[in-house]
Amino acid sequence: MESWGIRGTVLTDVPMKRYTSMKVGGPVAYLLYPADETDLLTAIGTLRKKGIRYRFLGNGTNVIVHDKGFKGALIRTTRMQCLQHEKTKEGALVKVSGGSSLRRFIENNANRGLAGLEKLYWIPGTVGGGIKMNAGSFGASISDTLERVTIVNGSGKIRSVGKEDLSFDYRKSPLKSAECLIDATFRLRLKEKMGILEEMKHVLSERKKRHPMEFPSSGSVFKGVDGQAAWQFVEKAGLRGFRIGGASVSEKHTNFIVNLGHATAQDIKMLIEKIKKEVFERTGVRLEEEVELWGFDEN
Repeated sequence: MESWGIRGTVLTDVPMKRYTSMKVGGPVAYLLYPADETDLLTAIGTLRKKGIRYRFLGNGTNVIVHDKGFKGALIRTTRMQCLQHEKTKEGALVKVSGGSSLRRFIENNANRGLAGLEKLYWIPGTVGGGIKMNAGSFGASISDTLERVTIVNGSGKIRSVGKEDLSFDYRKSPLKSAECLIDATFRLRLKEKMGILEEMKHVLSERKKRHPMEFPSSGSVFKGVDGQAAWQFVEKAGLRGFRIGGASVSEKHTNFIVNLGHATAQDIKMLIEKIKKEVFERTGVRLEEEVELWGFDEN
């Protein structure tokens, strides 16, 4: 039995299809759940000492893992929870752990009459994952109300950074893949609770109309291009409903690839490449993935 020196949990030989929203992916050697910040630093130090490569995993909503998995370890901070409120004249500064569910965080704020994130309602994943990709919808981005983040880098050093020193862009943040967001502080404003809940209800209704929520997916697959939504280019390439194996371009939203129930990671990767090729040949546009592909450079 290996010694990890942490109070949290260490799982071995874990199939990633259980931990990704696309429901595909082979095994990872180790999955670590630190109990708190001290545990997290210990886990990073132990992995570095053992010479084991590692990544950070939130809720796996933006990740496609190779069918053979990938070498190394994953660290999940979903059991490291904090939620603190500091009143301001306009509302509150709310500090939340990076491993918290973004959806539940928005619901908690709404119940307190705190607004600012409701347009992001029902975006899957964690707060940290949302910040890393600067998640957004309905004209709002998570960075709009962000005030400060606490980050640990690949060397195990912690730093606190204010928004003024962070540069965000469309679906981009300055956070690197080797960095873990421990917590984030948002500046939210007071608003009548029922008004917030009504907006959240509207957002969810629109998502259900537009997005294929009935199938496993990883959300939007490609980034927009020069202000144009990626689905428009996939549509122009005539790929609505196009399938490879068990993976299909969604009939409802062509920037989604869905798992019809028996897709492999290879099916999805081949479909991504097919879309990029067809879109370029028919429109001259080069699409860039918004999802992350793990393990494909190893196998």
